[in-house]
Amino acid sequence: MKKISFAIAGLSAALLTAGYLLGQAGATPAGTAAKSQKLVRVSSLKTVEANREFQANVQKVQTQRQAAVELTAALEKETNATKKKDLKAQLDALLVTLNDNNDKMRKAYGFSLDRNYTLVVETAHVYMFVTDEEAAKVEQAEKAKK
Repeated sequence: MKKISFAIAGLSAALLTAGYLLGQAGATPAGTAAKSQKLVRVSSLKTVEANREFQANVQKVQTQRQAAVELTAALEKETNATKKKDLKAQLDALLVTLNDNNDKMRKAYGFSLDRNYTLVVETAHVYMFVTDEEAAKVEQAEKAKK
């Protein structure tokens, strides 16, 4: 899977009004609260590396969203016009980057900050360290099972 690179900088007014910055990401979209819901698969991560990459990318966009929440709160509290202008510029840049990264996540994984997700492990491998003799016994046991 392609690696998605992120840079901390920018969202848009659309995301602000959609509830991204208000801790409502993952809330049900307007009008669907009364409707029954079910899980649908939006992506499959076929390798350990793909899973690690996905988890890292999710963490990055969540960190960016939290930074935007904090900048928004600081902007609302700031009374100095110069500092307020600087905070607004930082927030605008952060929102642009966050929107871009959220779009990349949607395209790569079907993931968006405005939805809730459940990660289901479909295959897990358990490993242990063993001696060469023990490894040979395990391999023989596996061959015998087949």
